[in-house]
This record gives sequence, structure tokens and C-alpha cells, in this order.
Amino acid sequence: MNTKQFLTLSSVSLVGASAALATADYGPAVDRMITGCSKWYTSGYGHKFAVVHSMEGYYLTGTSYLRRCDISASCHYTVNGKTDYAGDAAPGEISQLVREAYYAWHATCWNQHSLGTEHEGFVGNPAWFTDAMYQASALLHRHFADKFGFAKDRNHIVGHGEKSNAAWCSYASANLGINPYCNTHTDPGPYWNWTYFMSLINPPAPVIVDNSNAGFTASSAWATGTAAGDKYGANYRWRSTQAVSDPASWSASNLPAGTYKIYAWWSAGSNRSTAAPYIVYHSGGSTTVTMNQQANGGKWNLLGTFNLNAGTGKVSLSCWAPSGYVVVADAIKWVR
Repeated sequence: MNTKQFLTLSSVSLVGASAALATADYGPAVDRMITGCSKWYTSGYGHKFAVVHSMEGYYLTGTSYLRRCDISASCHYTVNGKTDYAGDAAPGEISQLVREAYYAWHATCWNQHSLGTEHEGFVGNPAWFTDAMYQASALLHRHFADKFGFAKDRNHIVGHGEKSNAAWCSYASANLGINPYCNTHTDPGPYWNWTYFMSLINPPAPVIVDNSNAGFTASSAWATGTAAGDKYGANYRWRSTQAVSDPASWSASNLPAGTYKIYAWWSAGSNRSTAAPYIVYHSGGSTTVTMNQQANGGKWNLLGTFNLNAGTGKVSLSCWAPSGYVVVADAIKWVR
């Protein structure tokens, strides 16, 4: 934050709960635009990089503070870390204060070149830098880079205290058109996990395991089919539904910990089960998701979003479903 004052839970009034989602530039954000004054520049030199701040305070009170017209500081967005008290916002909630087209007052001489986001928390305490915050902020910063066309790297997504990074100062002087030394702050500080944050902004490529890959296992009761035109790859496996435990399984190795969207691909047909039971294994245990394989063949179908521990991701397809049909085991995709 450009004006560093410790923000206690009682120091300023909470932002009204009636704030709307509909008009924010970034879809998931709550519209808490600054009103009654113009704490931004309407023109600048292009949004060439983004600055990560910690607000040295709490999310709702910090957001209210930055909206005050008697405070000469602003930012484009604020991000919540954790629920601090009854009635607090959910971890990972984002508020927009200044339109992305404008230039907020968050980093002195960098203002007219950058976007700024304040994060709940304190330089000296990592407790508020939660996974929900990292996940939400990473998607926001990916949005910045995609919208304004700058690279998703540490030359273009930086901390308020980046002046201590000599390599970045050289890069910024040569490429960003700024004085990298005009800020005196150190946030977000030593506890901000840049490696993890950047891995979320630049997720690994999707992992696909087809029934023909080494990560797939099934008993000999699962026949091989090739006739369907909407299959993934050269073939698929199928089995008649039956009240027995004989699943086909897909395993993806060396997955980093994180939140994944998991998809299934099958070939559709009138003889397929309308309640094909996929079992998704995740950090909380396992979840069974039933899918109608008579429809939506030949494409990726979302099973859900799940948190996975580092290591192997696994999905199984059971044949234990109403009799008289078949279940088709083709391919699974993990997307972080």
C-alpha cells in the first residue's frame, strides 16, 4: 500500500455487503469502485506490468480505507486472505476499486505504467497468505497479462519492494520506462511465495491419460472397442454394467499439489449407461460423480473441480450401475 497505516478491524467501517458483482471489469470481482472522488490517472503509458502489495491490514477494512477520498492512495483490486471474524468475506474474494482502463495511485512513479493489487495481510506474518488468496490472485494476474499483453513472468508481475532485486531494476530501467528505485516499501515481503504464485499464473500443461496409455488399468472383462467415431484416440474400453467391483482406472503421476478441473471423454451411444459412476480421488478422499454416457460423446466433460495433493491423481470408472447397459472407459484429463 502506498500510504502505510496499520488497519485494525475497527479503524474504518466495513464495506457494504450490498456491493454488486455485475459491473466489475474482472468477472469474479465484487464491484466496490471508489466513488465521490477520482483517485486515479485517466491516462498513462500503458499497463506494462502488475504490482503485488500487502495492505498491512484486513481485507474489508483495508478496502474501505482505500475507498476514502481523504486518503491519497488507491489500487485496482484488493484480495482477501482468510475469514477473520463473523460476517467477514470469504477467503479469495476480490474487490475492484479502480477501472482497469485507469491508473491507480499505488506505487508512486510506477503508477502510470502498471496495475496494482492489495492483498490482505502483513509483511511480517504469512498467516493471511492463504491458498485461496494465491489461487484467486493468480487468476486475476493471468487476466491482467492476457488483457494487456505483457509476459507472465517476474519481470512483469512484481512486488512493491522489487527495488531490492537488482536484475529486475536493470530490466525495468531498460524496458519499462520507469525509475525502479522510486518506491521505498518492502511488501509483500519475505513470506510471499513467489514460486508457488507464479506456478499458478503459469499452470502446467493439461495431463491426459487415454485408455491406451501406461497410466490406465482395467481387467480383461473390459473389452476393447474401435467402432465409435467419437472416441479419443484409436480405441476405448467398455464393460457391461454389473453389481461387482471391477473398475477401470486412470492414474497421472507427478502432479503438483493444487486445484484441478478433471474431465472425462467417452463415446456416446444408446446402449451406454445414463449413470456411469466415476470415482475421483482427491485430497479430501474420494467423490463419486455419475455421468450420462448416452449424451455428450466426443468431447471433454467436466467431472468437477478438486484439490489434489502432490503426487498421483487417480480416477476410476465403476461398472456398478443399473444393469442392461455398458460403461465406456476412454480418457481422463487433469487441468490445473
